Amino acid sequence: MTTSVPTGDTVPSSSEAGWKSYLGDLWNAPPGAKAALTGCLLLMLVSPSGLSAMTTFVIPSFAKDTGAAESSGILVFVTLPLLIGPIALPFAGRWVDQLGARRVAIRSAILYAALTALIPLCGSSVPALAVVLILSSTFGFMAGLAVVFKVISIWLPKHKGIGFALIGVAPSVAAAVFSPVFQWLISGSAGLGWKGTYLLVAAVIALVAIPTAMFLISEPTAPRETGPELELPRLPGIPLPKAIRTRVWISITISLAFAAAGPMVVRQIAVGFFSERGFTEATVSLTLSALFATSVVGLLVGGLVLDRTDRPWVVVPMLAAVPVGLVIAFVNHGSIPLLFVAMILLGFAYGAESSLGPFLIARYFGLASFAQLQGLTLALSTLSLGLSPYLVSAVQSATGSYTVPVLALTALTVVAVVLAALLPKFPPQWMTESSPDLTTESA
Repeated sequence: MTTSVPTGDTVPSSSEAGWKSYLGDLWNAPPGAKAALTGCLLLMLVSPSGLSAMTTFVIPSFAKDTGAAESSGILVFVTLPLLIGPIALPFAGRWVDQLGARRVAIRSAILYAALTALIPLCGSSVPALAVVLILSSTFGFMAGLAVVFKVISIWLPKHKGIGFALIGVAPSVAAAVFSPVFQWLISGSAGLGWKGTYLLVAAVIALVAIPTAMFLISEPTAPRETGPELELPRLPGIPLPKAIRTRVWISITISLAFAAAGPMVVRQIAVGFFSERGFTEATVSLTLSALFATSVVGLLVGGLVLDRTDRPWVVVPMLAAVPVGLVIAFVNHGSIPLLFVAMILLGFAYGAESSLGPFLIARYFGLASFAQLQGLTLALSTLSLGLSPYLVSAVQSATGSYTVPVLALTALTVVAVVLAALLPKFPPQWMTESSPDLTTESA
């Protein structure tokens, strides 16, 4: 295992250029780049992340229709898809690296729409429903997350940070906008119920994701024909087997997994945790809105800052907001202003963290295996997001208090900050204009 990454085949950073030049270059990006960015945002709007607000209203409707416990609905509609679906991302990333983003996006979007349409046909069969939901989420993740980060990295190499931030903003905005719509469709006056809503959502996915993948998603250099197969031009960077053996990648992955767990746990245990500290459910709901709103700010600010620096230390204050927010939340008993401060810190970090992973991977390891590395990192981080709320709740049930699990979680987020502080200096920007073979470079 090594700590360094190769710096060959790179170009000097453009961080010395002014903000006017930075924004001007983004505004004057080629039409293909703008179309690809638009396509990425559309794919994220109809991704499982963008449609996540639906499950809040689907689960009670499903329990009422089938007589199943709501806990069973949470397991089937939320936990299993979130834990199992992202496992496919490293493999999908490999297909994107080998076959190209458009081909993977088109096939995944078709399967995503078709499997979503099958969900209401499973009726009350929980096992069948679980299998179809997992497959639907898997292809939804493949059509979105497996594709968009690679497309942004290639089209906007000097604006990756803000591009990744926009990718994170899209599902956040979608969740906020779609939430009342789904309530109206499922349990409101529209009267579609959970089954009718899934059929409608499947149609929307087909009408949005498939044309988007076909006509908007692209990469700057088109693949060239070599007989029956398509060969993509080789991109600069470090091969996957060498990258995952470096301390840099291991540190990034552990740091992001630990840091992301903090805001996610607080979101899931907010009512019970803060009721122990004298806050009403209405107050907690309001502060959660502040968390979500601040996450958008964190995404945009984090993306802009990352694009404009060559110093990895800027990652440290972004992640440090998590343990600071947790400590304030833990020691606070009854102060509403302090509660807002804690939630704002957690929200900012939650947003900024979403763009950190792909940015750091692209910066340290280039684009040769970017989609695979990003998929693997995201899968491990998502595993943390799925398990951490359950583990904290389980410890709380065993001990009767949130003290032990929240203190343990805070300690892990401090570890995340330390690992981020120990990251080595960024290598110069990888050169995307040429594509030499870097497979012999030392990792």
